[in-house]
Amino acid sequence: MATIRDVAKLAGVGIGTVSRVISGNGSVSQKTLDKVSDAMAALNFKPNTSAQSLSSKRYNTIGLWGTKSSGEMSRATLTKIERELQPFDVSLITTDGESNSPNQPNAARQSIDNLINKGCDGLIIWGSDIQDFDLLQLEKEFPNIVLLNHKAESLLEKSFAFDHYQAGYIAGQYLADNGHKDIAYITGWFDTTDANERHHGFFDALNDNNLSIHKNLIYRGDYTFKKGFEGANYLFNQEPSFTALFCANDQSAMSAISALSSKGVNIPDDVSVLGYDNMNIASYTTPPLTTINVPDQKMAVSAVRKLINLCYGASLDVDYDFGIELIERKSVIRLNNDIN
Repeated sequence: MATIRDVAKLAGVGIGTVSRVISGNGSVSQKTLDKVSDAMAALNFKPNTSAQSLSSKRYNTIGLWGTKSSGEMSRATLTKIERELQPFDVSLITTDGESNSPNQPNAARQSIDNLINKGCDGLIIWGSDIQDFDLLQLEKEFPNIVLLNHKAESLLEKSFAFDHYQAGYIAGQYLADNGHKDIAYITGWFDTTDANERHHGFFDALNDNNLSIHKNLIYRGDYTFKKGFEGANYLFNQEPSFTALFCANDQSAMSAISALSSKGVNIPDDVSVLGYDNMNIASYTTPPLTTINVPDQKMAVSAVRKLINLCYGASLDVDYDFGIELIERKSVIRLNNDIN
């Protein structure tokens, strides 16, 4: 039996477009209408109640889409989202999305369509896995979307993002201000926009302080505990030695502290460690982790409020300004050498 997805594929349009044709809600061009109608006829597609209501029915459900490169969303952040939805009697469903690859160039969009097909009034697209062009196309077909931790110039009113470049710069400047000249670095996953922005900001701060990182002291990570641990062990065996380590997220920093400590390295007396994210458990590491606070909860609240406004006609206040804060704890020490 043919599905709405089959119709969309044969017609060469998105399922949102097919749903608008079926329901009669929203505008489509005559050419598109003809293509969809022809595809429905060719497949002998008979719209059922669920398909007809894709655009017209209120499902009271919001979808959250993200991939492994988006990071780990804390239970506290998910709770914040759910609490914003509760007064409107709206539920949240989440999915582990797929990223595009050479073998599966449309994997991301297909996994988004799968989520839409479960019955969503709107979507939170979390992370920067999808190119802006594809996001714009998705928004044309399914307007009720917001972007979390990603800024698309064509969708600024629906983008809720953090200035990762400036945050990376602050991280580099902080280590320089504390007298560190020999610095090591466990990077993030460069397939994401925020990782590149953070990376460039960090290096620009070092350059502005006439500092550089030896090529042996850069380890390419992927935000996981495993890579942080492996990276720290790798860096420990490299020359030259280093007095500070910047990790592109807290998970990497925590496992790096564990790895270095197991080698007899005292944190921070021998090596200072700076993280990025300010995870809930960052203050409970040994020593407590100094880190950059990424305001995930504030961004998520504003994103879901914007989506509620779009989907259900509310007028909730929405914020687009998310400040940068460095949380000083005990994992970075100030060196006594001359830093001028």
